[in-house]
Amino acid sequence: MSQRYFEDVNVNDELEPVEKLPTADMAIDFFGRDNPTNPAFADAEAGKRMGVGGALVPGILKMAWLTQFVSDWAGTEGTVRNLRVAFRRPDVAGNPLVLSGRVVDKRQDDGKNVVELEVVTLAGGEPSVRGNVQVELPSRG
Repeated sequence: MSQRYFEDVNVNDELEPVEKLPTADMAIDFFGRDNPTNPAFADAEAGKRMGVGGALVPGILKMAWLTQFVSDWAGTEGTVRNLRVAFRRPDVAGNPLVLSGRVVDKRQDDGKNVVELEVVTLAGGEPSVRGNVQVELPSRG
């Protein structure tokens, strides 16, 4: 992972997309094997009975992936300051998700280098989670 610097970031820069392949086991591991909050997170058949087509991918797992995605982009000296997401639709385990984003603003706030990003999880090209993230980046100087 390389360090991202404030001076090197421009509005409309695209983040390099990352693909994730969620599995039913990931949902079980995320919540704990003995405590799934919804049977469809642990059981594809329960998800099918609910009409979603299989085991659900937890929204907070997708949110965690987006946080890691942005943190990796920012580098070890960058700091994720704020994350807001909206869950748009469910995703089913076994279907790939693409994490992507772009820079929508950069500014200095009280001497801090703040970069705002729009991020999204995409399944089949359709957004399932949309988010806005504020990241603090170091200066090269």
